[in-house]
Amino acid sequence: MLFLLFQLMKKTLNLILQYIHLSYIVNRGCIFVGHGLSQDFRVINICIPPNQIIDTAEIYHQLNQRYISLRFLTNYVLGRDMQQEVHDSIEDARAAYELYNKALMLKDEEKFDEYLNQVYTDGHRTQFKLGVNHDKE
Repeated sequence: MLFLLFQLMKKTLNLILQYIHLSYIVNRGCIFVGHGLSQDFRVINICIPPNQIIDTAEIYHQLNQRYISLRFLTNYVLGRDMQQEVHDSIEDARAAYELYNKALMLKDEEKFDEYLNQVYTDGHRTQFKLGVNHDKE
């Protein structure tokens, strides 16, 4: 019984330390880039200032349309599949960062809105399933 209590205390302390670390990087002004971050932060019950969040779910979203999954966007925009078997948060973070950079590039070229329209057109046509064939610029 003492061993179980020790393990529980160890997990609790680890969680507290993680919250302290997260609080520290938030207070330092770290920018968080990810996909669907609002939900993630809500689940862990932490408030991040909106100016410190770059959310690709919001960047690649059109008003009155569905939100597009990270997996579909990664397949469509970056040309690769992801997470076929096991969830990998590092892969998620890397894909979100690459999607963010692609959006910045398209916005600099003033092509983002047209590109996003095409993503939705092809997504609706394929019911947002993977493996779509499309012409990329």
